[in-house]
Amino acid sequence: MVFSCGHDIGFLGISFFSWKSAGNGQRYQQLKMTKAQRVILLFSFVGLFLIIGPYAFYAWWKPVAQTNKGELLETRSAGLQLLALEGVAPGKMLADSVKKKWVFLTVQTANCDARCQNKLYLMRQIRTAQGENMDRIERAWVILGEGQPDPQLLKAHPGLHLTRVSNLASLGQLPLGSDPGACIFVIDPLGNLVMRYDDRSKPKDILKDVGRLLRFSGIG
Repeated sequence: MVFSCGHDIGFLGISFFSWKSAGNGQRYQQLKMTKAQRVILLFSFVGLFLIIGPYAFYAWWKPVAQTNKGELLETRSAGLQLLALEGVAPGKMLADSVKKKWVFLTVQTANCDARCQNKLYLMRQIRTAQGENMDRIERAWVILGEGQPDPQLLKAHPGLHLTRVSNLASLGQLPLGSDPGACIFVIDPLGNLVMRYDDRSKPKDILKDVGRLLRFSGIG
């Protein structure tokens, strides 16, 4: 009887611990699956942030008014998709050539006077001064009206994109103000207006603002 009882106890004990171990294993598997799902979810969030984070950051962030020297503009399309390039295949638009890049843009007649030349110089030098970030910036000259720019002038500004409009009414998306020839616009890689300078702006001020944009934007 003792043996039998001991056998029964042993049998029950084995059954009990087997059941307990099985229960723990089942709960462990459930817990393990939960952790795996959490890891997958975490990586999904990280991946999503890396994709949309910079765009969201730039959309919500603007340089503090007290620190930037350029005039902050309302965020809206600069209309680059409406401007056809000159000297390239017909139908190619400015927006296609500067896609995902920051853009310096100015509007001037073809007979580029000293004021115009100074703007082109500023745009070129500010871009060059960005060092390793200079390739993130493109430059564009919207030629107003008829005529052709001096070839020697263009030679001094390699990489400058040329486009043309017949009148200022074609540039309705640009806030040109009362003195269109004074403006240098900064346009973001999404094709939106960011800031505006005039030809009296100090180069070091533009350099500082643009450097800050490139450093904090994360796009383009």
